Amino acid sequence: MATAKTERIRRSQLAGVLLRPLGHGYWGVEQTGDGFSLLGKGGKQIHFSDLAALPTTKRVFGFQSATFALKNGSEMSVIGIGHDDAARFNKAAHDTIRRYFGEKIDHVGAELQTLAKAIERLENPRRYPSACLLQPFFERASKIMEELPAVIPDDAVADEKRQLLNKVIAFQENAQSMREDAAQRFVATELDEMKAFFDGIESNPLTPEQRLAVVSDEDATLVLAGAGSGKTSVIVAKAAYLIKRDIRQPDEILLMAFGKDAAAEMATRIKERSGADVDALTFHALGYEIIREVEGGAPALAAHASDDAQFRALLRDILLTDVAKLGGMKDLMLEWFSEFFWPFKSEWDFKTKGEYYQYVESHELRTLQGDRVKSFEELQIANWLYLNGIAYEYEPTYEHDLPDNTRRAYTPDFHLSESGVYIEHFGVRKANGPNGTERLVTAPHINRERYLEDMAWKRKVHEENNTVLVETFSYEQVEGRLTEALAEKIAPYVTINPVPQDQVFDVLSEMGQLDAFTGTLTTFLRHFKSSGATLKRCHDRSETSSDQHRGKAFLKIFEPLIEAYQKRLDDRIDFEDMIIRAAEHVETGRYKSPYRHLLVDEFQDISEGRARLLKALKAQHDDARLFAVGDDWQSVYRFTGSDIHLMRDFGEEFGGQSADERGVHRVVDLGRTFRSVDKIALPARHFVLQNPSQIEKTVITAAETDEPAIMLRHYAYGQHDAALKQSLEQIASKATKKISVLLLGRYHFLRPKSLSALQRSYPKLSIKFMTVHASKGLEADHVVILRAEADTMGFPSQIVDDPLLDLVLPKPESFEHAEERRLFYVALTRARKTVTILADREKPSAFARELIEEPTYEVLQLDDAGIANHRCPSCGGRMLAKSTKKGRTYFTCEHGYLCGEKLSPCSVCGEDLPQVSKTNPNELTCSCGATFPACPECDDGWLIERRGKYGKFLSCVRYPACTGKRQLPKAKKARA
Repeated sequence: MATAKTERIRRSQLAGVLLRPLGHGYWGVEQTGDGFSLLGKGGKQIHFSDLAALPTTKRVFGFQSATFALKNGSEMSVIGIGHDDAARFNKAAHDTIRRYFGEKIDHVGAELQTLAKAIERLENPRRYPSACLLQPFFERASKIMEELPAVIPDDAVADEKRQLLNKVIAFQENAQSMREDAAQRFVATELDEMKAFFDGIESNPLTPEQRLAVVSDEDATLVLAGAGSGKTSVIVAKAAYLIKRDIRQPDEILLMAFGKDAAAEMATRIKERSGADVDALTFHALGYEIIREVEGGAPALAAHASDDAQFRALLRDILLTDVAKLGGMKDLMLEWFSEFFWPFKSEWDFKTKGEYYQYVESHELRTLQGDRVKSFEELQIANWLYLNGIAYEYEPTYEHDLPDNTRRAYTPDFHLSESGVYIEHFGVRKANGPNGTERLVTAPHINRERYLEDMAWKRKVHEENNTVLVETFSYEQVEGRLTEALAEKIAPYVTINPVPQDQVFDVLSEMGQLDAFTGTLTTFLRHFKSSGATLKRCHDRSETSSDQHRGKAFLKIFEPLIEAYQKRLDDRIDFEDMIIRAAEHVETGRYKSPYRHLLVDEFQDISEGRARLLKALKAQHDDARLFAVGDDWQSVYRFTGSDIHLMRDFGEEFGGQSADERGVHRVVDLGRTFRSVDKIALPARHFVLQNPSQIEKTVITAAETDEPAIMLRHYAYGQHDAALKQSLEQIASKATKKISVLLLGRYHFLRPKSLSALQRSYPKLSIKFMTVHASKGLEADHVVILRAEADTMGFPSQIVDDPLLDLVLPKPESFEHAEERRLFYVALTRARKTVTILADREKPSAFARELIEEPTYEVLQLDDAGIANHRCPSCGGRMLAKSTKKGRTYFTCEHGYLCGEKLSPCSVCGEDLPQVSKTNPNELTCSCGATFPACPECDDGWLIERRGKYGKFLSCVRYPACTGKRQLPKAKKARA
């Protein structure tokens, strides 16, 4: 670069004498090729790029100064310069600086001009300003800024160059916000220009939300398409729009669906609307074509790849033959089924007894002998006894009479038939007391003192009657040695005679536990392969899981199973292999993708493998875009490998880069539903959003109604079919024309055996049965959800959300029944007008309880089913009204088997239970108006008159569970 003659100026001697003592040590300044040197002790070099403005001269202490304002906000001066020297230096410095910066800018002038024109186009963009389109310009602008000085003084550059430079600087500093503003302008203009297209592309004009989704064209666009929101119309319109606006050629568009029928339907509609053929494939078909093209031949697909039932059957066979024959594996498998089949939970894991009882009842803890037990620890004990050939009775009546017993009849936990030994399992753990000594403690909601008293009473009974009592404890289970300790304690009394293992497997098969476990293995295996997991990663996760013993036991079985499965595949592949191999071909460039717009339907069903393939396709073109349509509220195919975190973390997984911001994406919420009335759609929204991990979406309903739309009918034992008929009669009574009714069951076996008869009995109703999974995407006027009961295969099912999946899912779900809640949402939103839920009176499912107990849902209970608005004083469960053979009413806890609490009704009306008075806490009042004294011992009991050895007295209605009592008030003597 040409430089001006070097200028050097210095202050006068007089100025030096006067100013040096004041700290002004610089005595001169010299201009260099790219800046200035301040001369003097500790001299300072100032580069042109350090300047915030051109140098100035000003008068200080009666002398002239050369002053330099720096970009860091400071100022440096050489004071004491002569007037003429200062003026000459100032002019020369200005000329040199302007020349220096001018040449720097001229060097990149052409690039600045190009960038400025691109930036100007953001004022009126002709295309959606996707991040992938703007990012190259941002990177070019950043590169220019690296070549130019960080700060160029305003007065150092000509106005036209300064304007050009400022435009690029503003873009480089605010690229993302400028891009977002441009996107808003484009959308507004485009919606107006394309109005006729949006009005006529489908049979009905697109909604504002659908139109916004179509014109939005971010690197990754996620369209949240709730139930009945018209997602197919959006996908069809998007493809037609891309072609019409000449954004893409038809062969650059790939539409991906999860089913062949859906893909074919959308391809046909696109052809009809745009006249163009686009590729519409399932993920598996795409993977197949990629492999065939790269490898020159079609891959051999395993027979079970497209047949879930055949896949489960294959894994069951591998489990019972290949795995079981390995040394020690049968023992491991039997240990699994006897101790780890269910996720272990104890009373310590719940806030109330009632919650614990609900959990136990929903899993129906059934031993290998067929007994129904009351805790997971009892289940382990019973199964160990069975496997070791030790005959036992569960909760038999104690062999000796106990005439002084004021408690309930004594039924020890176990009685060993041959030795006569009794086993009591005590739910106590060890803890340090206030003084540091070890003490036994119970779960927080258990009365410790009373429980310890019961333990002492039981020990005394056996001691007095000379019966052998063996004790086991919850703390032994915590220590991981419950059955080991049991074996040591009963060794003197029994002879171990293990049951033949094949006999046990026959029992497991009859109980359905083998099939349930195979289902878990199937889901786990699919996620394991799809996510590229390793056994080491799974083992590492098991070390930090909430149930380490169970996780490790599972992996000991899974490891040989996955090895045997791969051997069974031989040279064939399954769908997971197909997707992974196809993704590898795309990632390495062996497959060249022609596709620049990827349109994906039902995106909530995406798996790790499919996501990997999508990312690979998108990465092959800098301007490729992903347009995903789905509803995370309807993500219900985890068992096939779908992983909801890919949709929840959409931007992180698929988003582009804009300036320095990563994960750039756009979310469009369709919001509007064309199906359900407000009293279905809004409660369903509230229901699914109880899981805070679900993406919050707006719901604009199809219509409003004043009539109840979600109803619940309870049925007693054996009365489910009668309740179904009642519901159909109610629907038929209001039908003026043929209407559709969809019966939904969680499983296939819930299909009513009398379905044909029902269809004939109600000619106004078009009645169909489907599983909830199969109903996805369909709708009906009315929906009846069958058997909402708390059971292993109830709704929610207890065998779906197994915590074991946390070992393999990239981001586990911690919310209870997360998958089942989404499935129940699907069931609710199939209905246009009404939903009727049939719930077990004795053990309604957790979802049925929630809908009834929370007023927000506005659920109409079609019958009281004998369910009073009272809570059990022992566990907090519901009290159910029942009748004796003589027609008298009494109340029993819904957890009758586990709790057993019973209460007599009000002694005046005989129909209701008194409740604590709102005005007097020492009194209980019945709905009939009768009042009773409150029990002094418990919170919920009331005192009733009883007769004892010494006459009448007041005793708690809960006796013998509560011994609260009081003397009758003495009658006042009549005056003479």
